[in-house]
Amino acid sequence: MKLKNFDANKILSSSLALWMISIVTAVLMWIYVTGMEEAEYITRKFTCPLEYRGLDTQTILRERLFEVDVEVRGPEEAMTRLDYSAVKAYVDARNLAPGKKYTVNINVETPSNITFVSCFPSQAVLNIARQVTRLMNVQIVLPENIPEGQYIEGVNILPKEVGVRGAEDDVLKIGAVRITPTIEELQKGQELLMPVKFAQSEAFEGNVTIEPAQVRFSGILARGLPKKRVPVNVRLTGKLDADYEVQSIITDPSEVQIEGQREDLAKIDAVDTEVIDVSLMASDQSIVAPLRQPEVAGVKLANNTTSVQVRMQLREARAEKMLTNIPVELRNADNNTQWSCSPAVVSVAVEGKPSMIAQFSAEDLHLKAFVDMTNIFMAPVTLPVKTEIISSDSFRVNMIEPQNITVNASGMRSE
Repeated sequence: MKLKNFDANKILSSSLALWMISIVTAVLMWIYVTGMEEAEYITRKFTCPLEYRGLDTQTILRERLFEVDVEVRGPEEAMTRLDYSAVKAYVDARNLAPGKKYTVNINVETPSNITFVSCFPSQAVLNIARQVTRLMNVQIVLPENIPEGQYIEGVNILPKEVGVRGAEDDVLKIGAVRITPTIEELQKGQELLMPVKFAQSEAFEGNVTIEPAQVRFSGILARGLPKKRVPVNVRLTGKLDADYEVQSIITDPSEVQIEGQREDLAKIDAVDTEVIDVSLMASDQSIVAPLRQPEVAGVKLANNTTSVQVRMQLREARAEKMLTNIPVELRNADNNTQWSCSPAVVSVAVEGKPSMIAQFSAEDLHLKAFVDMTNIFMAPVTLPVKTEIISSDSFRVNMIEPQNITVNASGMRSE
């Protein structure tokens, strides 16, 4: 059976046929290109550490975010060889002040042939606090079950101070740092390595560390009354010679032991010497001073200690006196010129022995104030004021007010 009036060329050249052919060709090309792209590019998701760049070393972060989920895309060959540590997730913390919260964007750096797709979360909240280190003395808390008639002596803690490090407001919550040896540990009489603990007023918001976290402790349980070492307090009476003052007082020994019940020992901070009269003392002295028994009942000096050596070092006392209206001399001035100075008088502070300085005057000292006019021919000119004291080497000028004066030429001298 034959088809009548069928013209293939006419059908294929029609506008409808051409439109359908172009549509089919475009679809096939899209499928081909898309398939090629999907075959060449792949996407990866992984967890990436979060860096905080530009954060001040004296600050600390609270509620810190450590990791984020990162998605990257790239050619299959490059993604196969990708070193994940080359992808960096970070926040810029430069110029952020402590004591505030900030919401900042998370940035991602990738190698040149890798494209960043997404990051979750995309932002981080930075709660920045000031970080401090506080030095604190290590205290010892003794157990309550020490046997009656025994006490601990020879206590030594090394180091005596530890550093407490953390956010400033957290560190301020710490009242004390201490070690707590047990009675069993004390009975061994050996050096112990003990953890340092802190007593805090309320919970910390961040992390607080102790450096070092452990200290060396030694102490021995001994029989008898508890003992305590306290400093010696030197008691003085009288008035030194007016020209001398005490430079230092040294006692040997500087501490003595007292003994008594523990609650009574806690009431005593020092042991006094008997009163030493320093009236008219004018040179260094070495004195054997008896010790006074503690005033708390039941507490006494231990080890038959009854006195200490007291060495007193003196130094010469100094006093200062301000002398006013001292006229300024013009020395070595050109005799052919009439000169004037402003101001014409100055004040001078003089230092010397208290017994002498209270009585003298400028005339007594032969105190002179002057300016040196050598080679001065033009005016006005500002010159420094100088002084001289002829009468004694025991005095010294501390200050001249004003330090400089202005000298001017007021005319020519007549013949």
